[in-house]
Amino acid sequence: MPTARRWRVPRRFLTMGLSALLTTAGALAVTGQPAAAGVSRWVVPTSMSYIDARQPTTAFPIAAGAEAPVGTWEADGAKHTSRAYFTFDLTPYLGKEIVNAELQTGETAVDDCTKPRELELWRTDTPAATPTWADAPAVREKVGDLAPDFTPCPASYLEMLVTAAVQRAVDEGRDSLTLMARIAGDHEEGKHLSRRIKRPGISLTANAAPNVPGKLTVSGLACADGLRIGTTTPTFSAEVTDPDMVDGHAGDQVTATFAWWPVDRPEQRTEWTSYSRYAPARFTYAVQPGLMVNAGTYAFAVKAADQRADSGWSPECRFTVDTKVPPTPKVTSTDYPSGWNWPGSGGVGIPGQFTFTATGADDVAGFRYGFWYATTYVAADATGTATVSITPEQDGPTRLYVQTVDKTGNRSPDTVYEFIVRNTAPTVTDGDPDARLGHPRTFTFAPNMTGVVEYVWQLNDGAEHTVGADAEGRATAVVTPTTAWNTLHVRSRTRDGLVSGDAAYNFYVRSEPLVSSAQWPLDGSVGAPVGTKGSFVFKPGMDGVAEYVYSINWGEQVTVPAGEDGSATVSYTPESAYWHSIQVFSRTADGDESATADLSFEVASLAPTAESAVYPRNGTGGGPGVPGTFTFRPHEGSTGVTSYVYTFRGEPERTVAAGSDGTATIEWTPSGTYDEMWGGWTELQVRARTADGVTTDPDFYSFRVDPLSPMVSSDVFIWGGTATVGTTGDFTFTAQLPGTTEFVYSFDGGPEQIVAADVAATARVGWTAGSPYNHELVVRSRTAAGVTSGPAYYQIWIDQG
Repeated sequence: MPTARRWRVPRRFLTMGLSALLTTAGALAVTGQPAAAGVSRWVVPTSMSYIDARQPTTAFPIAAGAEAPVGTWEADGAKHTSRAYFTFDLTPYLGKEIVNAELQTGETAVDDCTKPRELELWRTDTPAATPTWADAPAVREKVGDLAPDFTPCPASYLEMLVTAAVQRAVDEGRDSLTLMARIAGDHEEGKHLSRRIKRPGISLTANAAPNVPGKLTVSGLACADGLRIGTTTPTFSAEVTDPDMVDGHAGDQVTATFAWWPVDRPEQRTEWTSYSRYAPARFTYAVQPGLMVNAGTYAFAVKAADQRADSGWSPECRFTVDTKVPPTPKVTSTDYPSGWNWPGSGGVGIPGQFTFTATGADDVAGFRYGFWYATTYVAADATGTATVSITPEQDGPTRLYVQTVDKTGNRSPDTVYEFIVRNTAPTVTDGDPDARLGHPRTFTFAPNMTGVVEYVWQLNDGAEHTVGADAEGRATAVVTPTTAWNTLHVRSRTRDGLVSGDAAYNFYVRSEPLVSSAQWPLDGSVGAPVGTKGSFVFKPGMDGVAEYVYSINWGEQVTVPAGEDGSATVSYTPESAYWHSIQVFSRTADGDESATADLSFEVASLAPTAESAVYPRNGTGGGPGVPGTFTFRPHEGSTGVTSYVYTFRGEPERTVAAGSDGTATIEWTPSGTYDEMWGGWTELQVRARTADGVTTDPDFYSFRVDPLSPMVSSDVFIWGGTATVGTTGDFTFTAQLPGTTEFVYSFDGGPEQIVAADVAATARVGWTAGSPYNHELVVRSRTAAGVTSGPAYYQIWIDQG
């Protein structure tokens, strides 16, 4: 088969490589040229031969790759006159437009290059067999002269357009084209004009119109008689294919033209043409709102086009618009009556009949229904009614959603049918709730439906077991759990074969130790205070306990052996108050470990209290360099306090002895420089110590040192004022820090400046606004001893003026 290509072979490619191309059947050439309609192929002759006047009854087939003699030539002293015939298969091109056909060949030998090239191409009848001089096919027309003015000699490349000849043969319905090469007229017998030529080929581009579009749909529905759609804005679609495909791949770029019209008003036709896409492709067109109406009947058709030809119109597709929504259905059931009526009806796994009707509708096709969404479809009978069997999968309040569906496919709003599915799962009672892991337990099963004759039970994912029921429908089963968390699945079965819902009884088999303490209850109540020497007792929650592993507050794990009774006692003295936790698990001699008990307990606080009149708790007082006294008092539950250990943030720890009443008083003076990092906030921590060496948990006492920042005022420069660039004015500083002798100030983060305070602890400075917008003045006061207040920030706004 000739090999197809999408683009025409450029001449420069053929000139450079024609010798290889002409000797290769089906050679493929590609370029980067834009796409055009049609497919280009390199077509080689199906047969090639020459005739010889000296041997008029002999046929001379030419093998592939061999050359063809044309004109008069000599061999072994004898004179020969030859013509060459080339037959091309046209069956792939019947019915197509020949866009371009260019015959290409080349010379391998020329008798005399000083003589002009008089090589002609003629169309003949296609011979039934390889021709001879005597039965040469009839000549029909001259196609033309083959490159008479092309100067190279011999010319390795010759070309000639044969488009008209090929198109004429195709139009006449011929399945082949035979071309004859000869020397012109009477010069044919001139030896000096003879030459030998290569097997020719035709670079042939042909185009077929796209196929008539097919597989038409309206809003996803295939076209059919009586088609109805439920929208006034449908989407049309059609599949477009094109015969011009390259080895089964994409065909031409094609467009689709959609036309639609009201059937009773065909003159109101609307047409729309799509963008181009490579065939095969499905094209769509959406009708815009307001153009179609309910109950209207419409038709549409589609045609396709490539860049050179159109297909015919597809058969029209008719449909009727039906947007009338059907009525909501009525739902009834005697097996599962409507309403929240406990204990309900039926049960899990018990099927019930539900009937759907759509009163007043004459075009009901069926119904959709489901427990969460209306997803399952059932067809209606001739009366517009349907009855379905539904088996609930869970008990309790249930909602069934049902929609009416008409013959167009329109759906009604949901009808929500509410009912209660009775809980038929048996009642399960654990007769040995404190049994240990691996010990048998007896469970009792009681029915929740009549006629129960047996129970099927299963522990976790184990095997199912069946146990018969007594006359009252009850039964017992012995179960031995081997894991901590378990689910016992139990279903009852009646004599009629009805199976109940699953009881799914969850139970936990304790394996973790039992933990207790006389000093620190594990029930959430407050236990003994910090420093109390106490203990915890561990008792086994499983058999064969040899030791316990415990930790406090998920800290380092400690292992202790179990006694003969499987228990153990550990000592504990808490060093901090409030909530703590203890984690314990047991271990057998074989290394089997229990679950971990993770319990919380609260240690009472014995923290002392601190108080200060100058620096109140969580308040502001004092100031830089201002001394204050702090009094420490023991917790009401503490006795024998002999001293207090205290520290202020950033300072070393100190100790003060307690008086006979257990209290102590200290004096503290904050740094002479205000702590701007913490905004003046300071934290005091204080612990009490008793005569027996117990140190309590700390009291945290927070307070803020008053910055005693100076006050700043100005009659000229105020925030939101009208001062402009160049304005000069004064600022007045008034100290709040006792003993102030000077003020330290700066503008806009510039260098600090100092101004002395007067006897009234005030000062005045002048300033000229040099630029607009926001400015900031920062001021601190300072005593002769170097004590410095906190900063005062004064914002200034300067207009541009």
